[in-house]
Amino acid sequence: MDYKYIEQLVDCYFEGETTLEEEQILRKFFAQEELPEHLRQWQSLFREQYALSEAHLDASFDERILALTGEYHVKAQPIPLHVRLRPLYRVAAFLAFAVVMGTAVEYSTGSRTEPAQEQVAVQEQDELNVDETTPLDIRSAELIPTDTLHLQ
Repeated sequence: MDYKYIEQLVDCYFEGETTLEEEQILRKFFAQEELPEHLRQWQSLFREQYALSEAHLDASFDERILALTGEYHVKAQPIPLHVRLRPLYRVAAFLAFAVVMGTAVEYSTGSRTEPAQEQVAVQEQDELNVDETTPLDIRSAELIPTDTLHLQ
């Protein structure tokens, strides 16, 4: 019988150039009882690999391991509402800080005029813009404090 293909596969195997299918062929070949003398030196290696490739865990493996280590169950923990809203608290705090800082900057630069001051200034202006037909005495009497007026 010609074993040149098997010899080529063994050479490729030791060079690391075989595929999984070729390695499976070698394992099955060396699992035979009758082999030529020059290939028996590799029989124990491939038989061990063949035995390892055929070994599978049975269905009770998980149960035995859990019995040895103790069962471990993961329970879902409810997350409280305040923990779920924590990112929103940070956003709200940032927005409040930004509004306060913006108001402080606007107030410090003086770019904002107070509405009450504007209203007082408009009222004073209206009081000064009295009709032209009003006698001069009345207009000046409004501007002069009453304690300095000398009435005759």
